[in-house]
Amino acid sequence: MDEKKNKEDGSYEFIKETIKKKPLDRKKMWKAAGVLAGAGAIFGLTAALVFAVVEPQISQAVENKKRTEQKVEIPTDEETEKKEEQQTDAGIATEDISESEEGEQSGLSIDNYSEMYKEVLKKADKIKEAMVTVIGVKSDEDWFQTPYESQMSGVIVADNGQELYVLTQYGIVKNVDRIQVQFCDDTVVDARFLKSDTSTGLTILKISDSEIESDTRSKIGTAVLGNSYSAEQGEPVIAVGSPMEYKDSIGFGILTSVTNSVSKIDAEYGILTTDIVGSEKGSGVLLNTEGELIGVIAQSFALGDSKNMVTGLTISQIKELIETLSNNQSIVYMGVTGETITPQISEKKGIPKGVFVESVEVDSPAMQAGIQNADVITEVNGEKIESMKEYQQQLKACNSGDTIKVKAMRQATEGYVEVTFDVTLGAL
Repeated sequence: MDEKKNKEDGSYEFIKETIKKKPLDRKKMWKAAGVLAGAGAIFGLTAALVFAVVEPQISQAVENKKRTEQKVEIPTDEETEKKEEQQTDAGIATEDISESEEGEQSGLSIDNYSEMYKEVLKKADKIKEAMVTVIGVKSDEDWFQTPYESQMSGVIVADNGQELYVLTQYGIVKNVDRIQVQFCDDTVVDARFLKSDTSTGLTILKISDSEIESDTRSKIGTAVLGNSYSAEQGEPVIAVGSPMEYKDSIGFGILTSVTNSVSKIDAEYGILTTDIVGSEKGSGVLLNTEGELIGVIAQSFALGDSKNMVTGLTISQIKELIETLSNNQSIVYMGVTGETITPQISEKKGIPKGVFVESVEVDSPAMQAGIQNADVITEVNGEKIESMKEYQQQLKACNSGDTIKVKAMRQATEGYVEVTFDVTLGAL
């Protein structure tokens, strides 16, 4: 009745029910958990096995890639970085190590190094007693009415108790009206031109002892002429005088060569080359560590592009020349510039041993006698000749005006043939 009434009223009433959750089945739950745990264990074990097998290969591949990249890019950077690190480390080490420790490690401390140079300077100071400045004076005057002067180093090479003999270069006294010499104590006296050698350009000046004050005389000395034949490549050497052209300069270095030579008229001279920077107009002397003079600076003899490196004539090969000039004696002249044909060159080139004539001076005794370029001189004045040194010695044994026989080999169509010349020697 009530339901009918409700339908008639247009309203409805639903049945209200409460839904309850089904109780958990603990047995099934534990069973499912066990299945999941087993599956996880199997997966983990499988992953571990795979990783154990694959990981070394992956690591090796990665390492190889890294190494490959280092070879291509990193080495240069590492090398530069290593140098910088070494320099930095060295700088730190230097700060941490005392001077005494440095001396113990290297065997040479800063003090030792300084003392070494002081000792070298002492050797140079000794030769300075014999060093002079040669002044060439011309009568012409500049705008300030001052006579033109030029200067060059010279060295006292002899003292006979009455006169001093100064070795210098001819260029400083050529076409001058007055020659002066300034000693180590700055005293200036007049000097007289004695004699020069055109081949080397060396000149001897003479100073009368009466021109020199006693006080100055007590301060100056004579250079000790050493033995340049004993000089060896790499030995320390000192340049004193005006090697850089300006007055009273000094340079230190080593001998870079002692075997080179240069051919001049009727002579051959040994050359000492150094690594000391100088001037093309430099002058002075070269000393060994004993303070002995072993070379006379002669930049005109510098070979090739070494004009800015100090070069000198070996003293041992010009001692006789210095003596000849100091005694105002004539220099015997034939007029040949030659080169020694050694046994090695002779065998290789097929040229006879002797002195190969590179050139003959115009109107010289040699040219007048008929000696020609490319002749090979084998005998002078009855003595066999195999080198320029032997050629020089034979000429020195003769006098100007002597007529001597000279034998040579001359190349002809059938090969080398012997030719003989009568040469009347001249004088310079």
